[in-house]
Parts: sequence; structure tokens; C-alpha cells
Amino acid sequence: MNDLSDNSPHVGARAVGTEAGKTIETKHLNGFVDRYLSGANILDIGYRGYLHNAVPIVPQAIGIDLQYPGYDGKTLPFEDESQDAVFSSHCLEHIEDYKGALREWHRVLRVGGFMLISVPHQFLYEKRPGPPSRWNVDHKRFYTPASLMSEVESALLPNSYRLRHLIDNDLGFTYSSPPDVHSGGCYEIEMVLEKIAEPSWKIIPELINIDIGPQSDLITWIGFDSVEGEFRWTTGERASIQFFLSAEQAEAAQAARANITIIADTCGKQRIHIGLNAQPVYLRTQQGAHLLLEIPANNMRHGLNTLEFTLPDATRPASAADQRHLGIAIRNIRFARTARKDEPAAQPSGFWTAIGRLFYRT
Repeated sequence: MNDLSDNSPHVGARAVGTEAGKTIETKHLNGFVDRYLSGANILDIGYRGYLHNAVPIVPQAIGIDLQYPGYDGKTLPFEDESQDAVFSSHCLEHIEDYKGALREWHRVLRVGGFMLISVPHQFLYEKRPGPPSRWNVDHKRFYTPASLMSEVESALLPNSYRLRHLIDNDLGFTYSSPPDVHSGGCYEIEMVLEKIAEPSWKIIPELINIDIGPQSDLITWIGFDSVEGEFRWTTGERASIQFFLSAEQAEAAQAARANITIIADTCGKQRIHIGLNAQPVYLRTQQGAHLLLEIPANNMRHGLNTLEFTLPDATRPASAADQRHLGIAIRNIRFARTARKDEPAAQPSGFWTAIGRLFYRT
């Protein structure tokens, strides 16, 4: 998407977007277009911007906006690895779900294809510490080269891409214009990523035990009573715990032989059936306090995860004084990896540290 400006620059008879058009002639002359935008299959995301007559960045590119057939603003109607390049000029800053967008652009790229992204520079275009933007109220985020790379690293798997080009494009920038005056010239960050064939090995973070207490309200407790001291009771025959994982967290959990250990008490003898994402993972009869319920968690997935408890014996009042139908009381949930005997102790970093941040208040 291109921000408000004068008229769309022309390359020959082609009127490309405002911001992209400022340097397209230079890019033709210096070999940039030949290097990165010469393939037959190219998508130009958000190519119109605020200009109804804008055309895609190169003649063979397909312009994508919300009017493109089959495009819902999130999922591109193109096959995996079908594109030679994905180009996006001054569009990413308008997208709330930047991770989803970057992953989707990466998905449709072939190995060896290029993702070209330009965004307005915080210190050249915005010229202020943080949002809102003076010049475009729809800007969701401000960018520096570091923050743009941080978004890429948070969205894409390690070794699924390589950075080929990253510059501050200040060609013709009017440094004399104060912050409250819209600058002229170029005021953007320009990045090119190349999609690469992922190696057979993966960089999986070391995992540590992360303990989550019953007081956490950053996960969803369904069918549980409120916290009582150091535990939280199920009330009835069914209960569940829900939490979200990113794509990277889910992949790390699957690769690292993850386990969930629940420390729980029971109200009398209880048949405990536990499912993770509709897959049975635990079936045992237990009675006592501070019991360890060990649950394999290799089927944790990207997005919403649900740990379901079925307690067919929780049908009677706990006592004459307590009419609740209590099943188990959860004292602690521990996410952990299953270490090999010859494996050194894990260091406190990586995936489960991120899980800890998800569940704990800061």
C-alpha cells in the first residue's frame, strides 16, 4: 500500500505505486529488477494503495488487493511454492497480523524466490517515538531496520530464508523538513529475503521445566472452580484447560518430545481420562494427594490447544458440608522435555521460556 502523496510516478507508460515508483527507474538501471523481479510469476501485494490507476511493479506481476478474486486479506489464492517473487511496498505496516502475512508470502514463494518488502522508516517518515502516525492513522507499527528484522525472525522458521538486502532508502530525502512537516524524497526501509531449502537438521531451543500454578488466568480454565490456596478443583464430570501456541512453539514441542506433568489431588478414588486436542493421552484410576499425572504432549499444535478432563466419578457431593461434585485439584502444571540419558542438562532458554511468559503475569 502506498501512502498519500502527489501523483503516481511513471515508468514509460506504466504508473506504478507512489512510493515504489520513486526508485523503480533506478532499480531498472542498477540491476535490482533483473536480480529480484525478473521471474515470470510475481505478486505485488497492496499495489494500488490509495491510487486507483496504479499498476503492479513489473508488467508480469499480478496485483493483489482486497478485490482480487479468492483473496480474503489473509490467505493468498495461490499454491505453495508457486511464485518467483512477492513484492510489497508500504503495506506491511497496515496489517495487524504481520506474522500471518509474512508466513503467507513465504508459503507461496518457490525455493530461490524473493520476498521484497518496503516499509516507512520511523526516523525518516514518522519522525516520532511511537504511534500514532502523523501522516497515516492506519499505520499499526513503526519500523526501524532492527524491528523489521525482528518481525521476520518471529514469523519465519530459522533457515527457511536468508537476508539478501537491507538498506535505509533515503534517496532525495529532505532532511531540512522538521518533524511536523511531511518530508520529500524516499523515507523507507528496503528488504529482500530469499527463500531457501531448509536443511534436514533443525534449530530446536533447549527446553527447561516451566511450572504453571493454578492462579494463572492467562490460560482458560473451563469447568474449574476458583483458586483455593494452592490448588484449583474441577467441578463436575468434565473440565478443560485451553492455551495458544505459535507455529514455532508447536514445532519445538513436537520435535523435543514434550511432556506435560500435572501435580494433582483427588476427591476420593477417581477414574481420570485426559485428552489433548481430542486425542486420548491418559487413562488411569488414582487416589491421593500430590499425584503426578504424566501426559505425552507431542500432538500440541499451532493455535488453540485443549487439555480435556473426563472424570466419571465426580458425580457425588464432596461432603455434607460441600455439595460440589469435585474430581481433581490441580496444584501445578509442568511443561517439560523428555531428556535422553546421555543428554546434558538443558539451559533456561528457548521454547519453554516463551511458554512461561505466555502463562505468567509480568
